[in-house]
Amino acid sequence: MSPSTRRGLLLRLAFLLVLGGGLVVWSELRRPRDLRLEIDLTEALPGDVVELDVTVTRVGQALFRLEERYGAAGAPAMVRAIIRARPGPAEVDAMIVDAKGNARRTRAGVELRKDAAAVVKLR
Repeated sequence: MSPSTRRGLLLRLAFLLVLGGGLVVWSELRRPRDLRLEIDLTEALPGDVVELDVTVTRVGQALFRLEERYGAAGAPAMVRAIIRARPGPAEVDAMIVDAKGNARRTRAGVELRKDAAAVVKLR
C-alpha cells in the first residue's frame, strides 16, 4: 500500500469518525426529555382556584395539556407537571377558574430546560 493510499484511507476514516460523532451529539440534543413545569398559584387566595387548564405549545404544536378540577379546598399553591419534549422555548396558556366561576387566562413564554423547572406565576 502506497503512502498516498494510506493517507487517503486515514482521511476518509477521520472524516467518518467526525461525522458519526457529530450525528451522535446532534441526536442527543434533539432527543425528548422529561422537563419540569411548575404553575405557581401562591398569589391566589387559599381555596380561590377551583379549576386549572394548562396547555403548553411550541410553534403551534401541542406538547402537553393539564386539566384539573379541585374541590372546595381549592388548588395547591404549586402545581407540578412533567412534560416529555425536547428543551427549548415554549408557550404556556393557562386558564384558572375561581370559586365564583370567574375565569382568568394567562399566556407566558417559558424556556423548557432539563436542569431547571420552568415556572409560570398565575394570579
